[in-house]
Amino acid sequence: MIGVYGMGGLGKTTLVQEVGRKAEKDNLFNDIVFVEVTETLDVKKVQTEIADKLGVEFNNESERASKLYERWNSGKKILLILDNIWEDLDLKTIGIPSKMDHGGCKLLLTTRNVDTLEKMGSTNHFGMGTLNEGESWSLFKKMAGNCYNPF
Repeated sequence: MIGVYGMGGLGKTTLVQEVGRKAEKDNLFNDIVFVEVTETLDVKKVQTEIADKLGVEFNNESERASKLYERWNSGKKILLILDNIWEDLDLKTIGIPSKMDHGGCKLLLTTRNVDTLEKMGSTNHFGMGTLNEGESWSLFKKMAGNCYNPF
């Protein structure tokens, strides 16, 4: 489980999407699943998105978490990216293994608050900060190209 945290608008989502693209290009996982969690957690919606991307079908509501949980232990390597987590998620309730029972699943999480990652058991966190003035000016000039001339 790896977490990326920082204030809104820094590019956490862009970063983890690029990680997913690179992992897919390098064939590091059998399946790569990206799900946006959002501020108002809808467990059923998260479960449905994961299931759709992994080809898991539910016969009834009571088996949602257990069917997803079984899928993680199918022997395939899966990267699950949970983006925009606002509060501590009970992964087991959703059907996502955590800690030692993760099977072939790797979790990549994004949130604004490092405390959320710690409550979920993540021990590998990467904080994203803002650019300093020199870095931001350099990026601006690079992106603006020849269309900007201050003199």
